[in-house]
Amino acid sequence: MTPLRRTATAVLLLLVAVAATVLAVATAAAPRRILVDTDMDTDDLFALLYLLKQNRSEFELKMSKDSM
Repeated sequence: MTPLRRTATAVLLLLVAVAATVLAVATAAAPRRILVDTDMDTDDLFALLYLLKQNRSEFELKMSKDSM
């Protein structure tokens, strides 16, 4: 492998690593909004328990009593 090719490969790998880091930070920075519409059956209980087990920095939890 020539020195020029080795340098080009190292630069390409560095660019890919930087792009992956920027993408990971951009997607993790904004919390997602999750709407949970329940009829309070057992499957809804498991869904709520699953959400409560997740990382709290990934979503914002707000309670609402809106009914139709």
